[in-house]
Order: sequence, then C-alpha cells, then structure tokens
Amino acid sequence: MRRFLLLVPVLAAAHAFAAPHHDKDTLTNSRYQESTAEKAAREFKEADVALPAFPDTRNGGWFDIYVNNTYTKKPKILLDSIALAPDGTVRYVLNIQSKQGYDNLSSEGIFCAGTSFSLKESQRSSFKVFGYGDTVNKRWITPRNGEWKPIGAILNTADPVRGVLYRAFCEDGKPENEQALRERVIRRAGSRSLSAGNPYK
Repeated sequence: MRRFLLLVPVLAAAHAFAAPHHDKDTLTNSRYQESTAEKAAREFKEADVALPAFPDTRNGGWFDIYVNNTYTKKPKILLDSIALAPDGTVRYVLNIQSKQGYDNLSSEGIFCAGTSFSLKESQRSSFKVFGYGDTVNKRWITPRNGEWKPIGAILNTADPVRGVLYRAFCEDGKPENEQALRERVIRRAGSRSLSAGNPYK
C-alpha cells in the first residue's frame, strides 16, 4: 500500500510533464518565423531619387551652418532642398565654401537610425553623397563609388559639418515633416542657436 501511495505522485508529475505545451503559456513565441517581407521592412533600402535642380550659389534660401570658432570654411545648406525621401532619409544640398569663398557643392542624404546599438551597417546612422557640383557647367557629377558612410566616427573632428547636420536632423528623433526639419536646422545648426542657450530645444 505504501508503494502504491508513493507511485501516485510520481505518475502525476510525469503526466504534468507530458501535457502539451502551448506558446501562449510563455512570454515568447518559439514557433514564430519572420517572413521575408518583414525582414526587408526592418532593413534599410535606398530609394532611387533624382538629383535636385542645380542651385544658384549666390541666391536662394542658403543658411549658414555654424561648426565652431576655429572652423575656417563656410558651410551652408539650401533650406528649400531639405526633403524626406521615400526611404526615410533626409536629402539636402550642401555648399562647404572654402575660406577664399570657392563653392564646393554636394547633394547628400542622411539616414537616421532608430538605435545606436545595431551591429549591421545597414541599420546605423550614416550619410551619402549622391552628386558633386560642377559649378562651371552647372551640373551634378555622380561619384563612381558612392556609398553610405557611418556617422558615429565623424561626429567630432573627422567631419564636423555632417556631425552638426546629424545632430540637427536625427537627435531626439527625426521630425515627421520637412518644415520641422528646416526649423530644426535653423534652431540647432546656426550660430544664433548657441547664443540662445540650449540649441536642442
């Protein structure tokens, strides 16, 4: 009789372990498999966007970008060129004038990543030059090996102008419309933003 009483709990325990297990009983779904479309939605894919009209370097809505007191070039961004592309990137026209006043135009884009911790290059904040300005013939020249370059390493000294633009466009989350992007540049990337106290308001 004693052996029988000991056997009952053992059988009950075995039955509990043999009971079917459902994913809804746990916090994770081990049977779910991500579809190809869902994976593609998480990966950044560059949209094919035509280069903008070649700008007038002397007229238009150019805005002076402030880098620091020791930066000798004169970077400007064409406010009307700031646009949101279908791939979520911010496109714009930049003119990094030399100290002597020579124009160095480029049509560029910045990708604002949703997180800074991704190990995949396709998910990191980055920028790309889509065209360089030929100011003599008034045309864009497409670079042969244009590629997206991670921004993380250039925020301080390597490429201070793109660092300023990244902070203006991407920090605190990218704005949802182009007008808000332009306002961000005016508030965060100009020399007046420093005198106003906190440039990231």
